[in-house]
Amino acid sequence: MTEKLGGGTRFAGIGTKRIAVEAFDWNAAKPGEKAGFELMLDAGLQEPLAMPAMQISGAHAGPALLVLAAVHGDEYEGIETALRLFRTLDPQQVRGTVVMVAAANPLAYAAEARCSPEDGANLARVFPGRLDGSPTERIAYWLTRQLIAKSDFLLDLHSGGSHYSVATLAGYYFNEESEIGRRSREAAEAFGAELLWAHESIAPGRSVSAALAYGVPWLYTEAYGGRRIRREDAELFYGGTLRLMRHLGMLDGPEMPGERLESPGKLRRRRIYGDGNFDKSAEACADGFFVQAVPLGAEVGSGDRIGTICSLDGQELQQVRAASGGLLVMVAGSPKVRKGDPLYMLAAVEPVAPA
Repeated sequence: MTEKLGGGTRFAGIGTKRIAVEAFDWNAAKPGEKAGFELMLDAGLQEPLAMPAMQISGAHAGPALLVLAAVHGDEYEGIETALRLFRTLDPQQVRGTVVMVAAANPLAYAAEARCSPEDGANLARVFPGRLDGSPTERIAYWLTRQLIAKSDFLLDLHSGGSHYSVATLAGYYFNEESEIGRRSREAAEAFGAELLWAHESIAPGRSVSAALAYGVPWLYTEAYGGRRIRREDAELFYGGTLRLMRHLGMLDGPEMPGERLESPGKLRRRRIYGDGNFDKSAEACADGFFVQAVPLGAEVGSGDRIGTICSLDGQELQQVRAASGGLLVMVAGSPKVRKGDPLYMLAAVEPVAPA
């Protein structure tokens, strides 16, 4: 059930334990148990904010895996993945502990929005947060302090949501000179996505930059989005998380349904490079209707046409051409665009040579 609570929403279910977020202990649960929580935090609102969480405490010792979903409140694939994992994973087959936060930003989730309406902030830009900051900064603070910093691996499940259409992929830290980089890359390869985004640098404010600061290896996902869940994306996220757990030594016993890749020998893995900052996307130069000319995942050359922005009387307002070569990894989530809207993003297909 849900009930309104101050500026947010309470996500209580039968048997849910309500505790202060600062009292949450990864090791408090008995081995072999599942539990649902409301982690209560002071977000600077009229009432405490409830952050829903699920914990699977494995029957055997092992790593601590943190799974975040809905850092942006209109991205639903990760929520389904977390709920499905909680229902299907048998703690007797699990080594270690899995903590899943199905709505990492309860404020944005309640509003079905990318950002928190209470302060207009994007949670994925304010990590590691501040204890005395805005509501979104306080959420980031507690996610960092109590969950990310105490985990052994972070999986952050994203998609395009309402604002973008994104090629389905797994992103990771690209640094073969460091252990955290190698572990992130190996985990991303185990996840099973065909498209891997290797990030040589990480912009500040992300959950993954917070993880990096604490020495926690990580990967994140993207998928098409559009406020709906494509079955192929749902299956990749669910199966990929199981494969990640197997890779981390967290699953015992035979493969679970959905864990096996359908055709591992035919996996056409591609790798792209760059910082992955959608805030640096190419922008629309006019209000109008965007007619896309090439599909997501296509490689284009400098000057190739990405699409056209037209007015509704048929006039061509802007020919959208690639500013450089690369792979089309994102386009605007709606064909109706306004001047200044993020329109497309290209990712390099080769790593940038060191200066």
